[in-house]
Amino acid sequence: MDYPREKFLELSKKLKSMAIPPEVDVELLLPEEHGVDYPTAVITYLEGDEEGPTKEIIFNEGYWNSSIENLLGAIMHQIKSLMEELQSFEGE
Repeated sequence: MDYPREKFLELSKKLKSMAIPPEVDVELLLPEEHGVDYPTAVITYLEGDEEGPTKEIIFNEGYWNSSIENLLGAIMHQIKSLMEELQSFEGE
């Protein structure tokens, strides 16, 4: 697959320097390294030593022309969504 690898490598670097809540793990999986079909962001809520709920963003061709800032925004939106879901669940 011929995807914009350099863009996703840059995205990975930016993710590592962002202020992400410590209870959230974000991993960017690249096709040649992890055997996925498309670059994929896996967002996992960590509950102590265990993994909790997970969200994924599959960056298919529709994302390839997006700016890195837009890709980061999509990931941050999913993190926020995951945190809101967990808060509403805890409030029940």
